Formats: sequence, structure tokens, C-alpha cells
Amino acid sequence: MNKFGFSIVFLLSFSSLSLFASDDFTGQWSGQEKNDSGSLYSTLTLKLKQNNNNITGSYCYVTRGGNKIDCPEGDGSNLKGTANGKKALIEFDSAFGGVKVKASLELKDNKVLWKLIKDAENGEFYAPKAYALDKEVNQGDLKSDMKVFSTSDFTITLVNGCGVFYTVCDKVKYFGLRNKDGKEITLEGKTTQPANSNKADGMTFNNSDVDYIVRFNPLELNVIQGNKTLVKQDGKWE
Repeated sequence: MNKFGFSIVFLLSFSSLSLFASDDFTGQWSGQEKNDSGSLYSTLTLKLKQNNNNITGSYCYVTRGGNKIDCPEGDGSNLKGTANGKKALIEFDSAFGGVKVKASLELKDNKVLWKLIKDAENGEFYAPKAYALDKEVNQGDLKSDMKVFSTSDFTITLVNGCGVFYTVCDKVKYFGLRNKDGKEITLEGKTTQPANSNKADGMTFNNSDVDYIVRFNPLELNVIQGNKTLVKQDGKWE
């Protein structure tokens, strides 16, 4: 895979990754399960909006390989609930007539953990007992906080999880591709910045005893192990 192919694949796949912890339940959360043969069996999607402690949104569960679809029509809302810190209780109505299905949600390890706690009243419904959901990220939201650069040997995608790319942040990621053989590495790190500045001038990452240091001006990649420099290459933004 060449460096441009890597960037395109990364952009297409990144929307399904939950890279950084959320402060509340707002967003679109989704997950999937496969059967023993590896085929897709079910998907669960929650579109949530949190305002103070109140949660509204929609519940959509597709199961039995797509033969049962318990979702509202169009962009309809069928869910409400109350948040308490990183936990919430929600209630939704099924498209099959069942009402007041209840579940608990928990924000944990960059996921929403779903647990069914009460079946529907007065009708049929479809819902999983337990599910782990990842937050989807809109491509448009990524443009201001993601940059790709290349050196003679590597293509690196940097993501700032705190907003605009040059914001000081301790939640940044490094997606590296070695061009000659397609070997990839993913690292977590933080920005670097001059004293008394709120603008990042680089990022630093650690992989065991190896440090990956990116400087923005001039753009440069340094890979250091102890006192030994393994890589030192100039880069250019894509």
C-alpha cells in the first residue's frame, strides 16, 4: 500500500473508531455482533443528545441477519433517559408495539456499555441483553484536528483529540506506515509546546523504550531509543 492509499483507507475507516473518551453521552454510538460463521448477525445504534442530565434520541437494533429491524421511522426519536455522571438509565418504545423498554448505559474505556434491565410492556420488542458500542466520528469533524505528513520512508497521520490540530492536548494519536513494506504502528501521546504558550509545536509518543517525536516547524520525525537516534527525517504535509 502506498502512502496515499494509506491516507485514504485511514480516512474511510477512522469514522468507526473511538479514539478518545467522551465527556457525556452525546453522539452516535454503534456496535455489531457476528455469528459463529463470521457473518454479521446484529447491529445496535444509539443516537443520543445529552442536555444537562436529560438524554433524548433514538434506538435502532437490527438482528437475525437483518430479518428483524426495531428502529423508528426516518429520523424519529423513540428514546429518553437521565444521566448521572458516566451512567444513565434510558427508556425506549419498540417499533413492534412494546413500550417502556429500559436499559442502563455506562461510559467506560471509550465505549458505551449497554445492559437491558426491563422488557417491554404490552407488546413485542427486540433488544440485546448486553452490547458494547463505539462512538462514531463524522469525517467533517476530523478535518480541523487531523493532519497527514510524509517523510522519505514513512507516512504518518496525527490526530488531536482536543479539537483544533494545534491545541495543547494529552490525547493525541500517531498512525504510522512504513512505506517499503506497509508495516503499521499506532501510538498514543501528547503535544509539546513552548513555555507559556497554548499552541502545540509538536507531539511526542512512546513505545516501550522508543520515543517518537514530531516537530512541526520545521516538520521533522525523530525516533530515539535511549541515546541512539534511529530515525531523523524531514517531512512535508499532505
